[in-house]
Amino acid sequence: MSGRYILKVLVAAALPLCLLSCKDEGGERTLLPIAQKALTDTASVYYTDLSSYPRDISKLPIGVLDCSVNGFEVVERLLTLDRFDNITGKPGPDGIVDFGGENIQFLSDRANGPYGGYIEEGNLDFLKEQVLCNTLFLMGDDFFNLAGDEYRSGYKEPVKLIIVSSPVADLRVLPDVENFLEQSGTGVKAIGVVEAGVQEAVSDVDEDGNLCVGVLFAPDGVSSIEYESMIRKTVGNTGGKVQVLNQEAVGLDAAIKGDTAYVDTSAVVARGSYEGPVSGVSYNNIDMSLFDRYGFDTRGNALLYPGKGDLSGVQLNSVENYVRFHLVSMIERHRRSGSRVPISSIILADGSYAQVRGILEEVMDELYNYRRGGIYLYRSGISPDFRFIDPAECAAVEAYKVLRNDHNLALRGDLTRLESFISLPSASLPEDVLNPDGTMKDGFKYGRQCGGEELTTKVVPFAPRYVTPEIMNYIERNNSEVYSLIRNYLY
Repeated sequence: MSGRYILKVLVAAALPLCLLSCKDEGGERTLLPIAQKALTDTASVYYTDLSSYPRDISKLPIGVLDCSVNGFEVVERLLTLDRFDNITGKPGPDGIVDFGGENIQFLSDRANGPYGGYIEEGNLDFLKEQVLCNTLFLMGDDFFNLAGDEYRSGYKEPVKLIIVSSPVADLRVLPDVENFLEQSGTGVKAIGVVEAGVQEAVSDVDEDGNLCVGVLFAPDGVSSIEYESMIRKTVGNTGGKVQVLNQEAVGLDAAIKGDTAYVDTSAVVARGSYEGPVSGVSYNNIDMSLFDRYGFDTRGNALLYPGKGDLSGVQLNSVENYVRFHLVSMIERHRRSGSRVPISSIILADGSYAQVRGILEEVMDELYNYRRGGIYLYRSGISPDFRFIDPAECAAVEAYKVLRNDHNLALRGDLTRLESFISLPSASLPEDVLNPDGTMKDGFKYGRQCGGEELTTKVVPFAPRYVTPEIMNYIERNNSEVYSLIRNYLY
């Protein structure tokens, strides 16, 4: 499955009590209440008759779940991956996309996201319930056409595999999803994007048990502590030194998506509305003593100054300069730590970072070859085999392996079909819990309690009117294969 070391328990169909719990290495783990309802409570809105699930699931779609449109990044990897020989299944590209002929379903649970809010409010239980609810949607065969509909009148196929793209859902809820799927008897499995990336990174442990991994993560995503915890747990006790370099990439994702608080192409001098890194010596401030190492692009208005030649208030104003700042900051911090373990990889923890992989590789090459006073300043701290790890690509690779090993690849010559869905606040919600733009207020959204039968959100077909024009432009610009499949259904 996904590399999580779980002791699977054989459950007898004649013993319904066993449907309520399973065991793993941590002891007994009970199913979530919503999962119990789905399996046994015929009066619940969540009940799903899994006895009618297709026995041959090979022709069913692959499901992808996220709390934003970032999951389209994972879908793009599924559509473009060529890491295996399609005939033999052995590693090595053959010029044919690995998932050719596979159908895909994507659910963007934007109404209930971002998922990190539930952690901040101490409401993990509801997050778990919501992710399981979305799992049931992907495994179901119907959907609402509009948020105001009372009945599900749309038809779709259930899925054969679920890729959990949201890092928060992966780290916090994936074991519960796996638990439910194991008990469902459907043969459906789950893969976590973060977990797939971490598994790839820890494969670099050297013969002495040493490992140094970097994590480039978004401020509003999974915290560095959670990434580091998963890396250390996955590595286990190697007897060597395990080091995790965390870099909070303030502004990078926003700059890639064109947020003017971080990049304003019309600006010519430093501006008051800027929210990116500023000059200073604290963490995530621009250290002017490293100015030559950053190698900032100073052409045009890529770097903004408060006045001519004044470096005291310099501001980043290009995607490339954000990349340079954060990558140099991470590698310089590693050098100053005195560690003798070279960094072997950096996990690109946000899906959008793969869009700037070329710049990242260019900057890392510059640092590897950077000399000062005839000395290579960073070379001993960077592995010659260093690589950037795209967790979305790792998840696609893992998905291929799982489906191939289970004999569940579709292996058909048809063109791929992509069905996209998005969650919206239910039209039955009172106005006082909604913002002027129709989204749920945070107090209501993150304060909901488990166990209710009322659907506060509904899943409908994805449409441009449900997201901003900037998001649609980003999808079109950076996920071309995805856009080519959904554009005919957008209007």
